[in-house]
Amino acid sequence: MSRKGMFSDLWLVLAVLALLAVGLLSNYSTSYGENTGLFHFQRQLFWIGMGTGIALVILSVPLRFFEMTAYIFYGLSVLSLILVLAIGATHKGATSWFEIGSVQLQPSEFAKIATLLALARLLAEHPKDLDRFWLFATACVITVVPMGLILVQPDLGTALIYPVLLFVMLLWAGVAPLYLLLMVMPVAAVLTSWSVPLHVITLLVFGAIAFFTVRRIPFVGGLVGLFLFFGTITPKLWSKLEPHQQRRITTFLNPEADPLGAAYQLIQSKIAIGSGGITGKGFLNGTQTQLQFLPEGHNDFVFAAFAEEWGFIGAVVVVLAFLTFYYRGVAVATKCHASFHSLVAIGVVGTIIFQALTNLLMTVGLMPVTGLPLPLVSYGGSSMLASLALLGLLFSAALRWRQY
Repeated sequence: MSRKGMFSDLWLVLAVLALLAVGLLSNYSTSYGENTGLFHFQRQLFWIGMGTGIALVILSVPLRFFEMTAYIFYGLSVLSLILVLAIGATHKGATSWFEIGSVQLQPSEFAKIATLLALARLLAEHPKDLDRFWLFATACVITVVPMGLILVQPDLGTALIYPVLLFVMLLWAGVAPLYLLLMVMPVAAVLTSWSVPLHVITLLVFGAIAFFTVRRIPFVGGLVGLFLFFGTITPKLWSKLEPHQQRRITTFLNPEADPLGAAYQLIQSKIAIGSGGITGKGFLNGTQTQLQFLPEGHNDFVFAAFAEEWGFIGAVVVVLAFLTFYYRGVAVATKCHASFHSLVAIGVVGTIIFQALTNLLMTVGLMPVTGLPLPLVSYGGSSMLASLALLGLLFSAALRWRQY
């Protein structure tokens, strides 16, 4: 493998390196403030080294191998999700980790890679069946199985990645638009179920779109029934959420209601970002971070810690790095000749960008706190290994885009 081929997309490489550098600077700062002997920084270096090794191994293996073994990896990932429920460690109310000595691994992070590969193989193998319901249903089953097991843990944040991944890959593959409508309708039903007028208006809009698209009354009736079903069960789903998950949503809607409790993280995050100003307070000089006012400054709220010390300019660098990653990643997916390669590339881009967007909006109060880390930046072994493994697949697609 030539150096030119490996680094053929310089902007993509630079975006990844910039995000890793931001993560290391932030973890050094938070470790410094905690007086833990730079624990998070040192562990982050270790995980980056391990993840880079995994990415290079993946890069050296033809994507055809992952296409042939996609269902095997998927089966193993589902098995790991079942096993973690049986023998996994429980932290913060979620049974999501395998503990191996002092190392904790989260199988749900790796299951999303296996699900991506399985979906890519399914859609690439059946290009003439993209308008068939059986293909759409099979793709949904492949996605719902690991998603359901993750919800049982419970880990709502990670589970949210799976339907987004499915939607992105179905859209890119070119499935019939009505199947995408089938995916969007339950989400719209849940989000509007709290307001009867808004719920009715949304139902009429979706019903009209379905009618003028299909002009088949039974099908439209089925869509309307699906919408009403999800709207009806939403209150029951709400009661099934863990108390801390309910508080995250109510805090998002009214953060001032509990400023010293559930809303504390969000309020401190906003203070940290706002106090950074244009140029920031300077490296290791962030008061919210160094004085421990900002919880999870190394993990979920790492962007707030970085923005406090590096200001608006630093925040823009992070956003531009993700935008560059998105633009160049989509370019890779677009130019790939093989359907599997293209679907893998777009799946990687969709997964990482969704996580990044969710985390960034969360830290400024525009989305509920979900617990999703900022890819390549937040502290965490499983997250870092999974993110770099995904990048290995993306760079492999970029290297082998001419293959059919």
